[in-house]
Amino acid sequence: MGKNVKLRPAAEADWPLVHRLIMEAFREYEGVLVPQSGALRETVASIREKVAGRGGAMIAETADGTAALGTALHYVVEQHLYVGRVSVVPAGRGQGVGRALMLGMEGIAREAGLAEIRVSVRLSLPDNVAFYERLGYEAYDHLFYPERTDSWYEMRKRLGAPENG
Repeated sequence: MGKNVKLRPAAEADWPLVHRLIMEAFREYEGVLVPQSGALRETVASIREKVAGRGGAMIAETADGTAALGTALHYVVEQHLYVGRVSVVPAGRGQGVGRALMLGMEGIAREAGLAEIRVSVRLSLPDNVAFYERLGYEAYDHLFYPERTDSWYEMRKRLGAPENG
């Protein structure tokens, strides 16, 4: 994990921050993706509802806790942990924030006794697909939007036994 990044679970008072981080991270896709990213339609209420009773959010901050750099939502679906809205603000990119968030999610999955973690990644964002591949995720399904203007991979990583040390 990036030594300049610390993770913490989102508390009840953090939902507006989680929303702000998602909006800031996904803003660059506004008017670019067709259809538009659903992240840009999220509200504080919709984010809370998405994870209510089955998950939560993780917040990545600078090591000294002075700035929030990113967030990711997580919730259990059947026998795996689904991770969505992985968001790193522009000022936090290239610092290991995304990697730290995903390693944190793997820890959450392991603690819950889940052997698999999944994400959905648009093919029109090839750098994002490559990011997850570097972390050991593999595409297992290829789906299309009804408009056929874009598609996405469902990607998964099977988790082995917890690492020692």
